[in-house]
Amino acid sequence: MKQKVLKGIMCWAAACLMAVMCCGQVLAAASAQPVRVFVYENTLYTYVKLDGIDRPVTQVEAKIGSQSFGTSTRLETVRQAGFPITYLLLVDNSTSMPPFRGQLEEFCSQLVKSSGENTRFILATLGDSFQIINEDIPAETMAEQIAALPFDEDVTRLHTCMNSALDYFESLPRQGNELRSMIVITDAVQYDPQGGIPFEELLDRIKRSDVMLHSLGMGSDAAALEKLGELTEASGGMHQVAGESLAPAAAADELSEAGGELMVVGFDLTGCAASGEDEPVSFTFASGGTLLCKGEANVDIPLSGEAQAEGESQTEPSAEGTPSDSSQSSQETSENSALQSGSGETKSAAAREKGGDVWIAAGVAAVLAIIIILYLINRRKRAERIQTPLQKIPKEYPEGIFVRLDDPDGILISRRKEFSLTKELIAGGSDSCDIVLSEEKIPPRALRIFIENSRVYVEPLVPQLQVLVNDQPALKRQALRSGDRITIAGQTFRLMF
Repeated sequence: MKQKVLKGIMCWAAACLMAVMCCGQVLAAASAQPVRVFVYENTLYTYVKLDGIDRPVTQVEAKIGSQSFGTSTRLETVRQAGFPITYLLLVDNSTSMPPFRGQLEEFCSQLVKSSGENTRFILATLGDSFQIINEDIPAETMAEQIAALPFDEDVTRLHTCMNSALDYFESLPRQGNELRSMIVITDAVQYDPQGGIPFEELLDRIKRSDVMLHSLGMGSDAAALEKLGELTEASGGMHQVAGESLAPAAAADELSEAGGELMVVGFDLTGCAASGEDEPVSFTFASGGTLLCKGEANVDIPLSGEAQAEGESQTEPSAEGTPSDSSQSSQETSENSALQSGSGETKSAAAREKGGDVWIAAGVAAVLAIIIILYLINRRKRAERIQTPLQKIPKEYPEGIFVRLDDPDGILISRRKEFSLTKELIAGGSDSCDIVLSEEKIPPRALRIFIENSRVYVEPLVPQLQVLVNDQPALKRQALRSGDRITIAGQTFRLMF
């Protein structure tokens, strides 16, 4: 009889766990992956990749320990923020690189074109040693400086130079919320008579670095390029190989596109009690009070000015401690060791006496845990049915949602490309529209873009007008996601929010 009861309980527990796992998979449809997290002047910044989110994010929160912090800057894409990225272009200067000069120039020129007003470029070379060519290249002189590289070094200390480049980049004073990215451009063939930095040591260094590593491989040494790709992937960056299947300009566009779609936001850490290396931090993203997703990371938090001064004042008296303090500490340590030894023997005896009860207690605890999980799930469902004021989705957005227009076809007459979408925006050929389009075939009032129930929609205002969203005919009320392509009369613009 007992065996049947136990078997029934185990089956019931397995079913409950399976249900919980299924619920977790459903909730994991939307995800937040912090790519880089750092602190600058008491502001916590994160670059995060958001996936599976089909509604505007209206609330973001960071949590460190038991403290929560609200945003101090707008949540926006890197593209909307003007690409605040500092690129260190680390170019292989060895004698094997001249055949790839044209590909190198094409990649760097296109990278400049696809970046933003807040992007900065540093040019350096690798070979016998790591060398800085220019710490701040003007965009208009990029092609000229790349063309001037001699490609005359016989030694290629690839790993050593990459390690030196990280030392240099990490030592630079950070400028605001900049994302630091190093792009290694090389055929990946290493010739280092002195051995250099071992691969595993460099791999571990890259994993811990604040700098994000990307790479553009050239040539046909598949094994060497694969190793370079391993280093890049350890950083969370993008590894590409230029060749017949991937033009250098397309590689630059893909890199910029991936970086531009990241989200960036800052949090004011005033009053933060935590400090130190690898402090856990979690981020919550919500829309109108409804949780969308969470992300977790670790961050180094420096001491604030007040906390640092207090710490220094407390350490001064301890430096003047008398020898008796040291002897007293030693005596206390020996006494504690003796106490721990005696208590260890007592605990060992008690454990032998109670060993038979451990398995019973563990089984009871497991059943209780499952019951508690079921209770919490049921309670959560009830809470969702009885919507609290915090969970009610607002119909109006008094502050608006930041919207930016991307105009690849150059059809915008109005210079304004950034809006605060509170109710609706009208697009058409009339000068009275919020978004004025230049194509003659576009009606005076072609479509409207509006918010409803926490989502952004587009609605054609002329029945016979063909409006496409991502090359597909738009519905009467078409829901939009950030980055969707909107085409009117053959002309396209994108809406970023």
